[in-house]
Amino acid sequence: MKISAEIKAAARDWWVRLDSGKLSPNEHAEFTRWLAANPLHRQAYEQLRELWGALDAIAPRIAIPAASKPKQLAWRWQWALPALAGGCLALWLFNPLWLILRADFHTGFGERRDVHLSDGSTVHLNSNSALEVHIDGAQRQLTLLQGEAWFEVSPDKARPFRVNTEHGSVTALGTAFNVRLRDSKTEVSVTEHSVAVDLQQADGKTLHTVVAEGQQIAYSAESGLSNVQHIDSQAVTAWQRGKLVFENRPLGEVLAELNRYHRGFLLINDPELAQRRVNGVFRTDQALSVLAALETSLQLHSTRFGDYLIVLHR
Repeated sequence: MKISAEIKAAARDWWVRLDSGKLSPNEHAEFTRWLAANPLHRQAYEQLRELWGALDAIAPRIAIPAASKPKQLAWRWQWALPALAGGCLALWLFNPLWLILRADFHTGFGERRDVHLSDGSTVHLNSNSALEVHIDGAQRQLTLLQGEAWFEVSPDKARPFRVNTEHGSVTALGTAFNVRLRDSKTEVSVTEHSVAVDLQQADGKTLHTVVAEGQQIAYSAESGLSNVQHIDSQAVTAWQRGKLVFENRPLGEVLAELNRYHRGFLLINDPELAQRRVNGVFRTDQALSVLAALETSLQLHSTRFGDYLIVLHR
């Protein structure tokens, strides 16, 4: 019998919850009952465990290679890489400066931070993120300047809880939601209740929509509002448990995600290679081990300029 999408989603949810190591005895018993209720449940779970665990099992066994003499690269990389490295270094040195001056709270590479606000709300800041906060007797206005954060909101009808980004604003209509700046867009994922999204367009018009629990939307001034997508909340917030979850994601996207947790730059110079698909669950504090696992699993090579500039190639 074919495994339904609902069973696959349930198996994925159980995998992530079990991998977090925070299930109670009652939840473990519930998982056991779920496995026994239908043979397809166990089959779906075993398939996911094999699929997602493959690369995760490789990573701890691979030693991170020491910096070696760079290989001879094609001529375009001989001049492009030094320029790229210089530009990246400038961004690395100067971009955090204005963020630190403006932000009330910020995190470094690989750092996560819980911020308890004066109104009783809590903000969970992901790696390399920055947040500005304005809370007083009349308002609760926050601005995500960089990165990603999950917000647990304390109710207060007199003071709406609003998170602004350069692309628009998100107003809490309930308890918890995740906001991430990605690829010149704002991505909002609702984990409890709902939020209202408002987008100011270039023509002066305002787009407004409500996003419900278990849904996600992305928006920007240029592209407007995306279609609403259904999400696995456990996978979206896996970073809070120090995990990265990838299911059939392009290698280029995986490297971009790893760059958020590594003080350096992981690059790929082949557009076709960047579309290779990746499945796995990885630790956020082992970016170089994950890279080594990807090299082995996908049969790739890397050229390293120390640990701060690494280029993946065939």
